[in-house]
Amino acid sequence: MVRSGSRNIGAEIEEALRDPSLQRALGSAMATLYDRRESALQSIDFESLRQDARALKERALTRNDELLAQVIQRVNECGGTVVVAANATEAREYIAGLARDRGVRRVVKSKSMVSEEIRLNPALQKRGIEVVETDLGERIIQLADERPSHLIVPAIHKTKDDIIALFARTMDVANPPTEAEDLTRLVRVDLRERFLTADMGITGANFVVAETGTLVLVENEGNIRLSSQLPPIHVALTGREKIVETLSDVVTYLELLPRSGTGQLLTSYVSLITGVPSTDVTDFGRASGETVRKREFHLVIVDNGRSVAAADPELCETLYCIRCGACLNACAPYTRTGGHVYGSDPYPGGIGCAWTYITKSHAAADGINGLCTTCSRCTEVCPVMIDIPWLNTVIKERNHREFGTDLRERVFARTDVLAEVGSAVAPVANVVTGRRLARLPLACLGVDPERQTPPYERQTLEAWFRERGRVTVSNPRARVALFLDCFVNHNLPHIGRKAVEVLERARVEVVLAHNACCGRPAMSQGLLQKPRSWAATNLTELALLVDEGYRIVCIEPSCLSTLRDDYRRLLETTDLEGDPRLGVLEDHTYDITEYLGKLARDDSLGLELKPLDETYVVHGHCHQKALGLGSAPAAAVRLIPGVDVREVEALCCGMVGSFGYKSEYSALSKAIGERLFQQLDEAGGAVVTCGISCRTQIEWGTGRPVVHPVELLHRALA
Repeated sequence: MVRSGSRNIGAEIEEALRDPSLQRALGSAMATLYDRRESALQSIDFESLRQDARALKERALTRNDELLAQVIQRVNECGGTVVVAANATEAREYIAGLARDRGVRRVVKSKSMVSEEIRLNPALQKRGIEVVETDLGERIIQLADERPSHLIVPAIHKTKDDIIALFARTMDVANPPTEAEDLTRLVRVDLRERFLTADMGITGANFVVAETGTLVLVENEGNIRLSSQLPPIHVALTGREKIVETLSDVVTYLELLPRSGTGQLLTSYVSLITGVPSTDVTDFGRASGETVRKREFHLVIVDNGRSVAAADPELCETLYCIRCGACLNACAPYTRTGGHVYGSDPYPGGIGCAWTYITKSHAAADGINGLCTTCSRCTEVCPVMIDIPWLNTVIKERNHREFGTDLRERVFARTDVLAEVGSAVAPVANVVTGRRLARLPLACLGVDPERQTPPYERQTLEAWFRERGRVTVSNPRARVALFLDCFVNHNLPHIGRKAVEVLERARVEVVLAHNACCGRPAMSQGLLQKPRSWAATNLTELALLVDEGYRIVCIEPSCLSTLRDDYRRLLETTDLEGDPRLGVLEDHTYDITEYLGKLARDDSLGLELKPLDETYVVHGHCHQKALGLGSAPAAAVRLIPGVDVREVEALCCGMVGSFGYKSEYSALSKAIGERLFQQLDEAGGAVVTCGISCRTQIEWGTGRPVVHPVELLHRALA
């Protein structure tokens, strides 16, 4: 297999960023969806419910073959027909053949991503059948001859002005209305006659209940009810992963799906359809010309790679997806580019990459795989806790094996080696990386020469700690082992020194953990062999320290995320899978700001801090937010008397490790950062953040100095 060369992703990104209409549409819609979700979740225990939903998915997929047989039996008992299609071709041919045999001339369709996946519309149209999309967004997309850009809002990339111009061009309306309600009414009137005269209605299914054979469909427009009940033939098309065990399971999903998708407590319509409708067929002048036709119900359940994925321990959780789209609304690259760039027909975004890999090909997924920054904001909002960054990391690794690995990825993967060399020759390295002309050769590797790497320090934190000697703390309140990350050790040792001194002034005994690299830089490139080795080494070293009474403290948030979230993943396929020390490590590892906050809450901090009459604006690191620690940096700064602390809520700074350095993504990285820079300017005050990526991006984009919370605490020491 060869690597897909059909897409120039860098050019596509730049075109999207230059499109003012697209940027207006995405900027408005994505923020609205994100904010509405946050508001809707206030009425439920989101964490508890999503754990329940994940457990239900895991159990149902484990029993998928058994539940599928149960669905077939129940639907047959209710007079319906079930077809299990092994692939897209079988599904297309069955539905097209059914339409041909029944003389169907017009089909009305509700929104269905699976129908997009199997390319159903062209197959029907090729046979002379009129296919009418009846979901408003899908109808807009159909008239524009485009594919969906979002899982639940297909036309999210279009502004109202775009839609007015489209309707004027395609619906033969000389003076189309200009208000949203009137535009909707225009489409409603156009569709009504099509509903009444359709020979076949095609819907998807949000869930299929095994115990009763019931389809559960959620919507806001009523078009699903019209598509399923008015035509004499109803075809429901869905993936086999949508099968759930019982109707009571659906209640859990309905608590999560509307809130996560549209920010509603419940959608306007929830339909439960079991078998063939009991009502008679009413003829309104059917397109086929037939006046009498018996009601039929056909359920087409598509595999198309799903069974293979279900048996794949690294990719199976893709099938937990309930298509809410919350991950897209929280994805910084998606919110600037949309699903036509960050997607492969038809699935958009990071979860779309995994679905593309499963249902299409390695190569199709490879084209968009690099757009996932692995920031983990998607996992933070997913109602079934899918680890989308890990899925994309696994796909990246597999595509390296399939197509080979570029030198650039190999270089970025070994931050540990670069750091050692950089510190050893720091004066020379800093002069070279500080000059654009000297960086130009890096363009040959696919690195943006406009980007300057953080300077190295000759004296590392490790060297300083060794030369200083271990400090004995009288009557220590606690014992801490500082995780020695590549960035603080070699690029920002002054932060490490101040962290050590702040902890010691708080009567905390500090040692350095003799750890290997956490593995995050290599993981982000999809190169997992070294990280697995490092994870095993660090698990042994850090677990011993925990046994000796130490707590592990990280200054770099990405390292903390790796230790807490990724080591289980990295070690899943090794002898250490399920090692109880993993749980011990996760429970005893802290972000430096989190740990200081814990001491303060336990009334054990004991720091004497002088007031600072200053204003600080705090940006939380993505991995801190994904771990539920988004407020920890600001809380740490608030320990200082007299300070005015303001927080900004940007999805991401845009740098995210090596992402912002890569030529094809550099413009996108900068565009993502612009929203943060604007918020920082509006908030005023000195900028505070954790993590070298955020620090580098903000200093580059604003020209303002950035400080770490421990630097401020150190400054306030009495």
